[in-house]
Parts: sequence; C-alpha cells; structure tokens
Amino acid sequence: LLLVVHGSWHFLHELQTKLLPNTIDSSSTVNQQTSLSVGLVVKKYWNKLLNLFTILQQHETNRKRSHHTTSSIRSKSNLNTEKYCQTIETSLGSCSLCIQFQQYLHNYSESIINLCHLYNLPSSLAHYRCSTSSISECLISLNDINHWFDSQSKDFDRLSKHLEYLNNTLNKTKNDLDLSENHCKQLNETNNYLQQIIHDEKESKKKLEELHTNKLIEIKKDNDQCQLNLNEQIKLLTTQKINIEQQLKQITEESTSKGEQIKKLGKLV
Repeated sequence: LLLVVHGSWHFLHELQTKLLPNTIDSSSTVNQQTSLSVGLVVKKYWNKLLNLFTILQQHETNRKRSHHTTSSIRSKSNLNTEKYCQTIETSLGSCSLCIQFQQYLHNYSESIINLCHLYNLPSSLAHYRCSTSSISECLISLNDINHWFDSQSKDFDRLSKHLEYLNNTLNKTKNDLDLSENHCKQLNETNNYLQQIIHDEKESKKKLEELHTNKLIEIKKDNDQCQLNLNEQIKLLTTQKINIEQQLKQITEESTSKGEQIKKLGKLV
C-alpha cells in the first residue's frame, strides 16, 4: 500500500508539473520522499490530491468566466472538435489532461477496491462507482469527484486501520513467538541439564556395578580359596585320624597280648 500511494503521489506531481508548473511546491517533494510512515504518506497524498483538485476547479471557473460571452457562439462548432481549458496564469492546455486525470482516478480506484476486496473489507468507492457513469462514456462532474474523493478517503481509513490492526497482530505474534522461543530455549536447557544428570547417574551406577562385581569376584575367589584350604585340612585330619585309629588298634592288640602273657606267667608261678 505504501508503494501504491508513493507511486500515485509521483503521478499527481508529474501531472501537476505538465499542467500547472507554476503551482509546484518544491518542499512537498522533499517531505514526501522522507516520509516512511503509512499515515503521513497517505495524508500527504490526500493533501496533494485535494490541492490539485482545488487548482483545477479554480481554473475551470476562470475558464468559464473568460469564455462566457462567446460560449453560445462556439457551442455548436466545438461539438466535433477537441476541448480546451484556458487559465490566466497558463497557456491553453488540452482537456485530454482532464480526461487522463479522471482516467487515473478510475484506474487508481481499481487498485483501492482490489485492496479492500483482498482484505475482505467493504469499499465505499466501489459502491459509489456503481452509481456513477463510466469515465469512458463522459466526464464526471466536480461534485462527483468530491463524492469520489470522500469515498476514497473512507476506503483509505479502512485500509489504514486494517493495516494498523495487521501490524499490531504481527507485533503480538512476534512477541508470542519470541516468548515461545525463549520458553523452548529454557526447556531445551532444562532438558540438557536433566539429560546430563541422567548420564552422570548412569555413569555412577555403572561404576558402582563394576565395583560391586569386582568385589563379588574377589569375595568369591577368597571363599573358593578358603573352601580349598578347609578341604585340605579335613583331608589331612581324616588321614591323621585313620593313622591314630590304626596306632590305637595296634597298641590295644599289643596290650591285650601282653595281658594274656602276664596271666599265663601268673598261673605258672
């Protein structure tokens, strides 16, 4: 929309330069080029349009006054000839410029109406245009141009408000997006922190399991060694028991034999 209004302003400026070069204000061109706000650009374009329309209206009034005395004589001869506009300050100019200006209004209104339809907005200009004659058929009156500008101004207000709404919505969406991104960033940081804790716990658990496994292996090894030692001691004690039992049996037998011998000797005596 900003580019459309800029282009329209430059078209009006060129039209005024060709038609009314003595009415150009050089400061308006500088102000228009340095304006970046949509509201200021639309306001300056509207002021330019009203200024140009006022000048054309004044020149049209002067033309009618200057040609009032000869209008009845020239009315018939001008039916099949090109119309001219004459002012005190400027030379004769072709009324084709007026047609070109109104054709521009018609073409520019198409852009405004299309923008309204694009954003699903009602268009006062579209409604009013339906009630007026086509430019290709005849020139619209000054009163029609006033109504045309009023309708165009209403559409500009709608578009400006809608663009402001879209801009606010976009800013809100950007803020929400920034908040969401910050929230996601915090969640990612928390997730990374928790993942690191889980990783550390797994490493600690793994090391503890390895320590317990090694300790269990060591204990089992000690138990096996103790069991082996006990088995050897039991085997040794069993052997010693057998030897002692054999020795005891042998001593008992010897003692019994000697006892019998003593009894026999006692009987002999």
